[in-house]
Amino acid sequence: MRCAALAAAVLGLSVLTHAATAQPGSHHALRFFGTGVGPPGQQDRVRIGIDDNAPGPDASQPCDVGAGSFTIDFWVRGVLADNPTAHSGGGEFFDFRWIEGNIVADRDIWGDSSRDWGISLAGGRVRFGTGRADSGALDSEHTLEGTVNVLTGTWRHVCCVRDHATGVKRIYVDGALDNASPPNRSRDDISYPNNGVSGKVTPWCPFIVLAAEKHDAGSAYPSYRGFLDEFRVWSVALGAADVQRVMARVQRPGTPGLVGNFRFEEGAGTVVADSSGSGQSAGQLIAGAPGNGQWVARADDPLNTAPVIDCRADFDDNGPVEVADIFAFLAAWFATDPRADFDGTDGVQVADIFAFLAAWFAGCAG
Repeated sequence: MRCAALAAAVLGLSVLTHAATAQPGSHHALRFFGTGVGPPGQQDRVRIGIDDNAPGPDASQPCDVGAGSFTIDFWVRGVLADNPTAHSGGGEFFDFRWIEGNIVADRDIWGDSSRDWGISLAGGRVRFGTGRADSGALDSEHTLEGTVNVLTGTWRHVCCVRDHATGVKRIYVDGALDNASPPNRSRDDISYPNNGVSGKVTPWCPFIVLAAEKHDAGSAYPSYRGFLDEFRVWSVALGAADVQRVMARVQRPGTPGLVGNFRFEEGAGTVVADSSGSGQSAGQLIAGAPGNGQWVARADDPLNTAPVIDCRADFDDNGPVEVADIFAFLAAWFATDPRADFDGTDGVQVADIFAFLAAWFAGCAG
């Protein structure tokens, strides 16, 4: 098997003059309509399970971040008129006001726990909220609000970082630092409680919900209306250079620190797959229908998808796709490095060689 795979790699090396075909990095995305508020409930959103909310052995999934550092990044395209929540002038606030913005990502708990986090848009500005430990808390409820309007009708990249070591929270927009908190604002374990939450009001606590307030608590907690693409969860605090490096690139399975990579490339149905290679379960789209959690395609309109580049064959991450990337991939493959699980099927196999070579011949497409 290994000899056959190596032969395939040598075949790839024998054809080094290839022309990259310009293809988009993203073919599909999701459009939300801001209707995931109140009755009939649980509409126009994505749900990503992170825990079973039961005592006993820990059932946390990889996207259950918050025990340490974490990063959430994604692309949005929307306008202020569709997301009219007012901003607060930027800065930090020791309260829960992030959930009063048009919600993009909600991982709060409505029950006997304050171990929350979430992201919303208010007046087009990013709000990044974090909660506190249930006992012996070091932190207060905290909302960091940015200063840049991202609801400009064009695709904008948003990245929110919690650095556990320093307690600093950061918001990046289009790869540039928008706002940062002072130190010691978020140091507590705000992952989902391993023994579950007593007194929970709805069954949706152990989920990350995209584009809506997860509990349908009413119009005071508005949904996001607009396009969403390339939603990623990291178990590390990305630095400024990291954000700029990853923001516009499709990420490979096994990328260090990447625990959730929801690319929305399905284009139909209700399954939203994770391609991080972490073992995270797929999410569920509700409802995958026109005007309700709707799939959109680049083929219908190039503006339907985020401007990301598929450069996964740049295996050594130095910029171009070149012969050295083949050797870097083969070294990882022979070492059964998880990064060599190129097709994301949870195993380093012969098929990964062919998947890598196909990407290598395609070059760096965008």
